[in-house]
Amino acid sequence: MVVSQESPRAESAYLRRDQQLAVLLLLPAATAIIVVMILPLGFAFYASFFDYSLGQEGSMTFVFLENYLRFFSDPSALRALLNTVLLTALSLALCLGVGVGIAVLLKEIGPRAANVLRAIFAMPILISPIIVSLIWRYMYDPTYGLLSYLLGLVGLRDFGGLTSSATALVCIVIADVWHTAPFIILVASAGLTVIPEELYEAARLDGASALRMLVQITLPLMAKVLTVLILIRGTDAFRTFDLVYGLTGGGPANATTTLSVYAYKEAFENSQMGFAMAVSIVTLICLAVLFAPLMRNPAHQAEI
Repeated sequence: MVVSQESPRAESAYLRRDQQLAVLLLLPAATAIIVVMILPLGFAFYASFFDYSLGQEGSMTFVFLENYLRFFSDPSALRALLNTVLLTALSLALCLGVGVGIAVLLKEIGPRAANVLRAIFAMPILISPIIVSLIWRYMYDPTYGLLSYLLGLVGLRDFGGLTSSATALVCIVIADVWHTAPFIILVASAGLTVIPEELYEAARLDGASALRMLVQITLPLMAKVLTVLILIRGTDAFRTFDLVYGLTGGGPANATTTLSVYAYKEAFENSQMGFAMAVSIVTLICLAVLFAPLMRNPAHQAEI
C-alpha cells in the first residue's frame, strides 16, 4: 500500500491559505472594533488633555494633566468615585447572593415548576433600565408608593427613600438588584447543570448538610461561572448611568452621583467636555484595575 505524503512546500501553501482566510474573515469584525471602539477611545484620551466646550473643538486649549489633577482635587468627583465603588460592591454582592441562591433552590424542585419560575424571574431583564427607574420611583414615592405604604404598616413611616442622602444609594442598589439578578439566576442555573449529581449523592450518604454541599461542592465547581458573572455584572454596575439618572439624577446633594452621571453633567450641563473626557478615562482605568485580573486567566484562577 502506498501512503501519499504531501511535500512540506504544499503543507506550507495550505497553511498560508488558511491564515489568509482567517484574516479575511476577521477583517470586518476588526474594522468595526477599530471604528466603533478604538478610534473614539483614542480621541477621548487625546481630548482629556484639552479644555473645550461641546461644538467648539476648533478652539481647544491644551492643558495637559490639569483635568486629571482637577478630578482628584474635586470633592464632588471623589464623592462620585466613592458612590460608584459602593454601588458596584453592594449590587454585585447582592446579585450574586440572590441569583446563585435562587438558582440552587430551583435545582431542588421539579424541572417543570423550575422552568416556569425561571421564566417569571427573567421578566425584569426584558424591561429597559429607564422604565425600571420609573417603576421604582413610583414604588419609593412617599405619598402613594407601594413600598412606602408597606413600610408604614410596620411603623417605618420616616423612611427617606430617594429623598434622603442616607437611603437613596441603597434604594438604587435594590432597584438594580431587582433588574439584574435574573441574569445571574439564568447563568447560574445553566452552570449547575454541569455538576455531576453523583457528587451530591455521595455527600448525602456521608451525612453532609445542604450548606456544606453548597460550600464544598457547588461553589468550587462553579468557580469559572462565578468569575465570568463577577466580570460581567461588576463592569456593568460600575458603568451604571440610566438607572441612577432616572431615579435621582445624582441627588440628593450628590449622594447618588456615579462617575457616569458626573461625566454626563460635566459634558452636557457644564460644557466641560475635556474634563468629562478625563473623568471617562479615569473610569476606564478603575475598571481595568478592578476587573482586568479576572480576564487574565479565569480557568487557572478557578483551578487554584
